[in-house]
Amino acid sequence: MLVHGQPMQRPSKFHKEERAFSGPGAEQRGADQRVAELIVTACVMSAFGVTQEDIDHPSRGPARTALARQVSMYLHHVVLERTLTSVAQAFGRDRTTVAHACRVIEDRRDDPEFDAMLSALEEAIASGLRLMRPCPVRAGGRV
Repeated sequence: MLVHGQPMQRPSKFHKEERAFSGPGAEQRGADQRVAELIVTACVMSAFGVTQEDIDHPSRGPARTALARQVSMYLHHVVLERTLTSVAQAFGRDRTTVAHACRVIEDRRDDPEFDAMLSALEEAIASGLRLMRPCPVRAGGRV
């Protein structure tokens, strides 16, 4: 891309995900991030009765599927602390689509029943993420 006739330089600061997944241990962090994504997706699939294919489908699909996808995007952004851009890339969508999904879900949280369901999903995901932490090993191989 040219800016004022000059090639645009990449900013010196990288996105949070780029910093997190470079350097020593990057491969393990990448694997951990993928497991975290799978935990979110599995919880959403269970709560909404949809499949991975439904969530990954390029078109909107039925309302229930679209809502499940929006909830999944929201949880990736809020719980996993991923940027809108990285969530968009993971879902094959535009960043503005993810921003819209997050606004829709935030608005729906005004409904106590929906908020309770989303809070339960967040707690289930948090429990799954806690299981990913390495267990300390004491002398003799016992915890």
